Amino acid sequence: MCENLKLNTWKVQLAILSCMKAFFQELLLLEKSNEDVNALTQILTETCAALTYPLENRSYSSVRTEALSVVDLIVKRTGESEKWECMSVKSREQLQRSLSTLQSDSRPDLRDKAQELRRHIQSQP
Repeated sequence: MCENLKLNTWKVQLAILSCMKAFFQELLLLEKSNEDVNALTQILTETCAALTYPLENRSYSSVRTEALSVVDLIVKRTGESEKWECMSVKSREQLQRSLSTLQSDSRPDLRDKAQELRRHIQSQP
């Protein structure tokens, strides 16, 4: 999914982002009881890098909206499972940079959500 996210039309990007959302909703690696931090770290690293493109997509607000919902889900599930150490500093910085570009978005709901997520990521140890 990560490899195909950048190289497709906006409709395909929406479908990929929707699949990513479903994937992270059910990802057992994001359960407190799971101890495979290496696999989760690799998944989060690839996903965070791939999400920068749709988050910064200036043409389609639907793509930005869906990407933002994926980031929101990742942040929530990572926090709930107390697995912040699995998200590298580089991945956090990538997300924060992309979220800061959304803070100048024309849609207030996207601006506010991006700002909230950026602050939440910054506050994590």
